[in-house]
Amino acid sequence: MTTLEEQYKNDPDFNDWQKKKRRGQVMTGIFVIIAGLVYMFKQMGYLIPDWFFTWPTILIALGIIALVKNNFRSATGLILILIGSLFIASYAFPEFTIIHYKIPIILFIIGIILIFKPKNKCRDYGKFGYQKHRFDHKNYSGGGKGEYSDMVENSNEDYIFVNNVFAGTEKNIFSKDFKGGEIKNTFSGCKLNLMQAEIVTEAVLTIKQQFGGVKLVIPPNWVIKSDIECVFAGVEDKRQLLNVNDAAQKKTLILTGHIFMSGIEIVSY
Repeated sequence: MTTLEEQYKNDPDFNDWQKKKRRGQVMTGIFVIIAGLVYMFKQMGYLIPDWFFTWPTILIALGIIALVKNNFRSATGLILILIGSLFIASYAFPEFTIIHYKIPIILFIIGIILIFKPKNKCRDYGKFGYQKHRFDHKNYSGGGKGEYSDMVENSNEDYIFVNNVFAGTEKNIFSKDFKGGEIKNTFSGCKLNLMQAEIVTEAVLTIKQQFGGVKLVIPPNWVIKSDIECVFAGVEDKRQLLNVNDAAQKKTLILTGHIFMSGIEIVSY
């Protein structure tokens, strides 16, 4: 009888689920160790703020775990951090008058997120109960629902420009001379499918992102050069790379820009 791991070992979605689960476990362990060390220092007489052992600190820790687990693309994690931070500020800085309005501020921001958050498709995935938006190859032709947007758009543009605020964008790029473009995300997500695109020599894609996620579907023979500045963020190339020795066949995609509390995922199909 095969195990669940053997049954799905070649499925990229199952592997992603395992990685997410492992990241969550590691972050939880790290926070437990930190809490133990801080409590030990407190017992030894070191000056530890009283608010460190309050429930808002737990909310912040849970929010950070959710962000790391989901590649910094978790609205739940952001909300937990926001709520925890506002209540901790009321403990640490009671003289700040804005803190007295923390609950209306929290409700206002949560309401904005709920209004502008892209609709998600809930699909049960396999026996292990993993819900994920799997890439639908039918969406290559456009017109279907996508992972970050209700509509997948086809484009023949050589330059692409995306600007999202509490929204999502998905594009299939068919340009035969793709030169790059710019992506701006704020509390948003974007997916670019470049499997049908071609680069003559190189292209430059600038990504400016705060609290969001970008997924790039790129041919395995493209070379990625990342010059992105990351703050509490990461760029992960999950492709099985091909060894391209012929300079005439080498296609280079240069990533520039800066991302904060975000993630960039590079895959290939």
